[in-house]
Amino acid sequence: MWGALLRRGGRGAGGLRRLASSGPPWSQVVSEAEKIVGYPTSFMSLRCLLSDELSNIAMQVRKLVGTKHPLLDTARGFVYDSRNNLQMRGLVVLLISKAAGPSTAELSFQHNMVSGIYSSQRSLAEITELIHTAFLVHRGIVNIGELKSCDGPLKDMQFGNKMAVLSGDFLLANACTSLAQLQNTKVVELISSAIGDLVQGIYYENSKSSEAQGKGNIMDYKKLREAIKAGKGVTSAIDLCRCHGNRALAALEHFPPSEARAALANIVCAVTRFP
Repeated sequence: MWGALLRRGGRGAGGLRRLASSGPPWSQVVSEAEKIVGYPTSFMSLRCLLSDELSNIAMQVRKLVGTKHPLLDTARGFVYDSRNNLQMRGLVVLLISKAAGPSTAELSFQHNMVSGIYSSQRSLAEITELIHTAFLVHRGIVNIGELKSCDGPLKDMQFGNKMAVLSGDFLLANACTSLAQLQNTKVVELISSAIGDLVQGIYYENSKSSEAQGKGNIMDYKKLREAIKAGKGVTSAIDLCRCHGNRALAALEHFPPSEARAALANIVCAVTRFP
Protein backbone atom coordinates (compact mmCIF):
# COMPACT_ATOMS: atom_id res chain seq x y z
CA MET A 1 0.00 0.00 0.00
CA TRP A 2 2.76 2.44 0.94
CA GLY A 3 4.61 1.72 -2.30
CA ALA A 4 1.61 2.81 -4.34
CA LEU A 5 1.27 6.01 -2.35
CA LEU A 6 4.95 6.76 -2.70
CA ARG A 7 4.84 6.40 -6.48
CA ARG A 8 2.23 9.16 -6.66
CA GLY A 9 4.58 11.79 -5.29
CA GLY A 10 6.33 12.86 -8.51
CA ARG A 11 7.20 16.35 -9.71
CA GLY A 12 4.19 18.66 -9.64
CA ALA A 13 3.19 21.64 -11.75
CA GLY A 14 5.13 24.00 -9.49
CA GLY A 15 8.37 22.13 -10.04
CA LEU A 16 8.86 20.62 -6.56
CA ARG A 17 11.06 17.55 -6.72
CA ARG A 18 10.35 14.14 -5.32
CA LEU A 19 11.95 13.00 -2.08
CA ALA A 20 15.68 12.83 -2.63
CA SER A 21 18.13 10.26 -1.27
CA SER A 22 20.83 12.93 -0.92
CA GLY A 23 20.99 16.63 -0.20
CA PRO A 24 22.44 19.32 2.10
CA PRO A 25 23.01 18.39 5.77
CA TRP A 26 20.30 19.13 8.31
CA SER A 27 22.18 22.00 9.93
CA GLN A 28 22.54 23.75 6.58
CA VAL A 29 18.86 23.28 5.76
CA VAL A 30 17.86 24.87 9.08
CA SER A 31 20.39 27.69 8.80
CA GLU A 32 19.21 28.68 5.32
CA ALA A 33 15.58 28.53 6.40
CA GLU A 34 16.25 30.78 9.39
CA LYS A 35 17.80 33.41 7.11
CA ILE A 36 14.59 33.48 5.08
CA VAL A 37 12.35 34.19 8.08
CA GLY A 38 14.59 36.93 9.43
CA TYR A 39 16.31 35.62 12.57
CA PRO A 40 17.55 32.44 14.25
CA THR A 41 14.58 30.64 15.77
CA SER A 42 16.78 29.48 18.64
CA PHE A 43 15.89 32.87 20.17
CA MET A 44 12.18 32.44 19.54
CA SER A 45 11.21 31.75 23.13
CA LEU A 46 13.86 33.99 24.64
CA ARG A 47 11.31 36.37 26.18
CA CYS A 48 9.71 33.49 28.05
CA LEU A 49 13.01 31.83 28.98
CA LEU A 50 14.30 35.08 30.49
CA SER A 51 11.12 35.78 32.45
CA ASP A 52 11.40 36.10 36.23
CA GLU A 53 9.17 33.09 36.80
CA LEU A 54 11.13 30.72 34.58
CA SER A 55 14.45 32.03 35.86
CA ASN A 56 13.30 31.04 39.34
CA ILE A 57 12.36 27.58 38.06
CA ALA A 58 15.81 27.24 36.48
CA MET A 59 17.41 28.05 39.83
CA GLN A 60 15.35 25.31 41.47
CA VAL A 61 16.29 22.78 38.78
CA ARG A 62 19.94 23.30 39.71
CA LYS A 63 19.18 21.31 42.85
CA LEU A 64 18.94 18.22 40.64
CA VAL A 65 22.59 18.45 39.57
CA GLY A 66 24.27 15.15 40.48
CA THR A 67 21.12 13.09 39.91
CA LYS A 68 19.92 11.30 36.78
CA HIS A 69 16.56 13.05 36.63
CA PRO A 70 15.59 13.53 32.93
CA LEU A 71 14.48 17.11 33.59
CA LEU A 72 18.17 18.03 33.74
CA ASP A 73 18.78 16.72 30.21
CA THR A 74 15.72 18.57 28.98
CA ALA A 75 16.97 21.82 30.52
CA ARG A 76 20.43 21.35 29.00
CA GLY A 77 18.85 20.77 25.61
CA PHE A 78 17.20 24.19 25.69
CA VAL A 79 20.58 25.89 26.08
CA TYR A 80 22.99 23.56 24.29
CA ASP A 81 21.29 22.18 21.20
CA SER A 82 23.85 21.27 18.55
CA ARG A 83 21.28 19.53 16.37
CA ASN A 84 19.24 22.68 15.73
CA ASN A 85 15.95 20.86 16.00
CA LEU A 86 14.27 22.14 19.16
CA GLN A 87 12.76 25.14 17.36
CA MET A 88 11.71 23.40 14.15
CA ARG A 89 7.97 23.64 14.76
CA GLY A 90 8.07 27.41 15.08
CA LEU A 91 10.35 27.66 12.05
CA VAL A 92 7.85 25.72 9.94
CA VAL A 93 5.05 28.06 11.08
CA LEU A 94 7.11 31.08 10.00
CA LEU A 95 8.02 29.54 6.64
CA ILE A 96 4.40 28.65 5.89
CA SER A 97 3.36 32.18 6.87
CA LYS A 98 5.87 33.68 4.46
CA ALA A 99 5.08 31.20 1.70
CA ALA A 100 1.38 32.08 1.92
CA GLY A 101 2.20 35.78 1.45
CA PRO A 102 0.41 38.83 2.88
CA SER A 103 -3.36 38.82 3.13
CA THR A 104 -5.07 41.20 0.71
CA ALA A 105 -7.68 41.79 3.42
CA GLU A 106 -5.02 43.06 5.83
CA LEU A 107 -2.98 45.43 3.66
CA SER A 108 -3.33 48.13 6.30
CA PHE A 109 -1.38 45.94 8.76
CA GLN A 110 1.63 45.37 6.51
CA HIS A 111 3.63 47.89 8.52
CA ASN A 112 3.71 45.18 11.22
CA MET A 113 5.51 42.78 8.88
CA VAL A 114 9.18 41.85 9.21
CA SER A 115 10.72 39.77 6.41
CA GLY A 116 7.22 39.23 5.02
CA ILE A 117 5.82 37.83 8.26
CA TYR A 118 3.21 39.46 10.53
CA SER A 119 3.98 39.95 14.21
CA SER A 120 0.94 37.81 15.03
CA GLN A 121 2.39 34.99 12.94
CA ARG A 122 5.66 35.21 14.86
CA SER A 123 3.63 35.06 18.07
CA LEU A 124 1.93 31.91 16.80
CA ALA A 125 5.35 30.38 16.10
CA GLU A 126 6.43 31.16 19.67
CA ILE A 127 3.20 29.66 21.03
CA THR A 128 3.84 26.50 19.01
CA GLU A 129 7.31 26.20 20.53
CA LEU A 130 6.02 26.85 24.05
CA ILE A 131 3.52 24.02 23.73
CA HIS A 132 6.18 21.63 22.46
CA THR A 133 8.59 22.70 25.21
CA ALA A 134 5.87 22.05 27.81
CA PHE A 135 5.46 18.57 26.35
CA LEU A 136 9.20 17.89 26.66
CA VAL A 137 9.23 19.14 30.26
CA HIS A 138 6.20 17.05 31.24
CA ARG A 139 7.86 13.98 29.75
CA GLY A 140 10.63 14.48 32.30
CA ILE A 141 8.51 12.82 34.98
CA VAL A 142 10.05 9.57 36.22
CA ASN A 143 8.39 6.52 37.72
CA ILE A 144 9.49 6.64 41.36
CA GLY A 145 8.88 2.92 41.71
CA GLU A 146 11.51 2.08 39.08
CA LEU A 147 14.33 4.19 40.54
CA LYS A 148 17.71 2.73 41.47
CA SER A 149 20.04 4.00 44.15
CA CYS A 150 22.45 5.29 41.49
CA ASP A 151 19.73 7.60 40.08
CA GLY A 152 19.92 9.92 43.07
CA PRO A 153 18.27 10.51 46.46
CA LEU A 154 14.53 9.78 46.52
CA LYS A 155 13.62 13.25 47.79
CA ASP A 156 15.54 14.88 44.91
CA MET A 157 13.82 12.71 42.31
CA GLN A 158 10.42 13.52 43.83
CA PHE A 159 11.34 17.20 43.76
CA GLY A 160 12.30 16.86 40.09
CA ASN A 161 8.90 15.39 39.29
CA LYS A 162 7.15 18.29 40.99
CA MET A 163 9.26 20.77 39.03
CA ALA A 164 8.50 18.97 35.75
CA VAL A 165 4.76 19.19 36.40
CA LEU A 166 4.75 22.80 37.59
CA SER A 167 7.14 24.22 35.00
CA GLY A 168 5.36 22.39 32.17
CA ASP A 169 2.02 23.74 33.38
CA PHE A 170 3.54 27.23 33.56
CA LEU A 171 4.63 27.04 29.91
CA LEU A 172 1.19 25.80 28.83
CA ALA A 173 -0.48 28.62 30.78
CA ASN A 174 1.76 31.16 29.02
CA ALA A 175 0.93 29.60 25.67
CA CYS A 176 -2.82 29.79 26.36
CA THR A 177 -2.57 33.43 27.44
CA SER A 178 -0.65 34.37 24.30
CA LEU A 179 -3.09 32.38 22.20
CA ALA A 180 -6.04 34.34 23.55
CA GLN A 181 -4.25 37.59 22.74
CA LEU A 182 -4.18 36.65 19.05
CA GLN A 183 -7.98 37.09 19.00
CA ASN A 184 -8.36 34.58 16.17
CA THR A 185 -11.10 32.06 16.85
CA LYS A 186 -10.01 29.51 14.23
CA VAL A 187 -6.42 29.50 15.45
CA VAL A 188 -7.54 29.23 19.07
CA GLU A 189 -9.75 26.23 18.27
CA LEU A 190 -6.98 24.50 16.32
CA ILE A 191 -4.25 24.98 18.94
CA SER A 192 -6.61 24.26 21.86
CA SER A 193 -7.48 20.94 20.27
CA ALA A 194 -3.77 20.17 19.89
CA ILE A 195 -3.15 21.01 23.56
CA GLY A 196 -6.01 18.70 24.58
CA ASP A 197 -4.55 15.84 22.53
CA LEU A 198 -1.14 16.52 24.02
CA VAL A 199 -2.40 16.38 27.61
CA GLN A 200 -4.32 13.16 26.93
CA GLY A 201 -1.23 11.63 25.32
CA ILE A 202 0.95 12.46 28.33
CA TYR A 203 -1.68 11.05 30.73
CA TYR A 204 -2.02 7.88 28.67
CA GLU A 205 1.75 7.38 28.44
CA ASN A 206 2.25 7.86 32.17
CA SER A 207 -0.66 5.63 33.13
CA LYS A 208 0.70 2.81 30.93
CA SER A 209 5.60 3.58 32.88
CA SER A 210 2.57 2.90 36.07
CA GLU A 211 0.55 -0.23 34.84
CA ALA A 212 3.74 -2.02 33.87
CA GLN A 213 5.30 -1.31 37.25
CA GLY A 214 2.16 -2.41 39.03
CA LYS A 215 2.29 -5.76 37.26
CA GLY A 216 5.94 -6.19 38.13
CA ASN A 217 7.05 -5.95 34.49
CA ILE A 218 10.53 -4.58 33.83
CA MET A 219 11.23 -3.54 30.26
CA ASP A 220 14.13 -5.40 28.65
CA TYR A 221 15.29 -2.82 26.11
CA LYS A 222 17.83 -5.15 24.53
CA LYS A 223 15.15 -7.69 23.70
CA LEU A 224 12.89 -4.88 22.54
CA ARG A 225 15.52 -3.62 20.06
CA GLU A 226 16.13 -7.13 18.77
CA ALA A 227 12.41 -7.69 18.27
CA ILE A 228 12.06 -4.41 16.37
CA LYS A 229 15.03 -5.20 14.11
CA ALA A 230 13.67 -8.68 13.40
CA GLY A 231 10.27 -7.36 12.30
CA LYS A 232 9.09 -5.04 9.55
CA GLY A 233 8.33 -2.13 11.86
CA VAL A 234 11.34 0.00 10.93
CA THR A 235 10.84 -0.43 7.20
CA SER A 236 7.13 0.30 7.50
CA ALA A 237 7.85 3.42 9.57
CA ILE A 238 10.31 4.70 6.93
CA ASP A 239 7.78 4.05 4.16
CA LEU A 240 5.08 5.86 6.14
CA CYS A 241 7.41 8.81 6.76
CA ARG A 242 8.19 9.09 3.05
CA CYS A 243 4.51 8.78 2.22
CA HIS A 244 3.71 11.78 4.41
CA GLY A 245 6.72 13.56 2.94
CA ASN A 246 5.30 13.21 -0.57
CA ARG A 247 1.94 14.43 0.69
CA ALA A 248 3.65 17.45 2.23
CA LEU A 249 5.40 18.25 -1.06
CA ALA A 250 2.08 17.96 -2.86
CA ALA A 251 0.50 20.38 -0.37
CA LEU A 252 3.31 22.88 -0.98
CA GLU A 253 2.25 23.04 -4.63
CA HIS A 254 -0.65 25.24 -3.52
CA PHE A 255 1.83 28.01 -2.65
CA PRO A 256 3.46 30.16 -5.35
CA PRO A 257 7.17 29.49 -5.97
CA SER A 258 9.31 31.29 -3.40
CA GLU A 259 12.35 30.91 -1.16
CA ALA A 260 10.09 29.98 1.74
CA ARG A 261 8.38 27.21 -0.24
CA ALA A 262 11.75 25.87 -1.38
CA ALA A 263 13.01 25.89 2.23
CA LEU A 264 9.96 23.91 3.35
CA ALA A 265 10.60 21.39 0.57
CA ASN A 266 14.23 21.08 1.71
CA ILE A 267 13.07 20.40 5.27
CA VAL A 268 10.67 17.70 4.07
CA CYS A 269 13.43 16.02 2.04
CA ALA A 270 15.89 16.22 4.94
CA VAL A 271 13.43 14.73 7.43
CA THR A 272 12.54 11.85 5.12
CA ARG A 273 16.12 11.04 4.12
CA PHE A 274 17.39 7.81 5.67
CA PRO A 275 20.80 6.08 5.34
